[in-house]
This record gives sequence, C-alpha cells and structure tokens, in this order.
Amino acid sequence: MARILVVQGDARAEGTMKQLSQIYIEQMRLRNHEVMLVDLAKLDYDKTLSKGYQTERTPEMLAVKEFAQEADLLTFFYPIWFANVPSALKGFIENLFWVGETYSFRTKNYLFRGMWRHKKASIIYSIGGQEIYHYLFGWSGYRGMRQPLWLSGIFDIRRTSFANMDRSVRKPDSFYTTKIMALAKRDNQRLTKNRPALS
Repeated sequence: MARILVVQGDARAEGTMKQLSQIYIEQMRLRNHEVMLVDLAKLDYDKTLSKGYQTERTPEMLAVKEFAQEADLLTFFYPIWFANVPSALKGFIENLFWVGETYSFRTKNYLFRGMWRHKKASIIYSIGGQEIYHYLFGWSGYRGMRQPLWLSGIFDIRRTSFANMDRSVRKPDSFYTTKIMALAKRDNQRLTKNRPALS
C-alpha cells in the first residue's frame, strides 16, 4: 500500500477536473492505497502567504504537510487559466513546498539532493482549447507546477493534459472516464514497481 496526496487545485465548488479526480481516487483506493484528498475550495490556508515564510500556517495546512511528507505520490488536478495554474493552487504550492522542509539552499538540499527526492508526482490538467496554445506559452501552466517539484528533488513526474474541454468541442464523458482510469492504472504500476503486485 502506498500513500497518495491528491490535490484538487480548483477553488470552485464544482468542475470537470474535480469529477475526474474523484474517479482517480476511487480507483486508487480500490487498489488498497491510502489517499488523502485536499480540496482547495474547502481547505483553510493563507492563499497569499501574507507574511512570506514568517506566515503561521493553519492547522489544516500543517496536517496536509504532515501527510505529504510521508506520501509516495503527489497528484495534482487543475484547470489551466490564462496559460497558468489557478491562483488558489499557486498559494497552496507556496504553503506546501516550504523552505527547510522540502528544500534548502543553506544546506544544499535542493534539486537532486532535495528533501522529497524519493517521491513521485502526477500533474493532470485541463485546457479549454488545444494543447498547442499551451505549448506556445512554453507550457507555463505545467512548468509552474514542475519547478517546485524539481526544487524539492521530485523528478519522477508524469504530465497528462485534457485538451479541448470547451463544451462545444469536448468528447463524451465516457472518453474522459476511460482516460482517467488508465492514468490510475499507470500510477498504480509506478507505485507497485518492485513491490508485490496489487490487483
């Protein structure tokens, strides 16, 4: 059994990525993994890190941090807005990837020596139009998530995009359900490699 932190990076109460993340969670729990869900629409945290690294993090945020420190896989679901991550997710990243806890320049524990270097990550995002437009912006909505992961030593990252999610061009829901179930199977294989197989 592995530990998985799933972050719903959309501060709205509902959304396609939230629906897909629930399917992912169900699939991982069926495979006997321990999953903690963090819904940024409900989490109590300082979204602007108003006092920088002098900010006192909330008890809820500290509980997430404690789970994340022991997690094997960090999975992020979010929509791309204006070629970037939602502001709620940006604030969460700043609360989670804390200097001295996930990386440190002072002790040279960053990048390949990052404190979370034994973890894996999955980045799953949606975009209303074609992925080519995201590419033209240098995949900024992906790179915004990848940078803190790299800094903390997490290089085993899988990126998946759900493009053309605009209502006028999107595919049937069954297409996205099948795709997310395949992603859950993939992540299970990543987690169980060199371990006894889970069904």
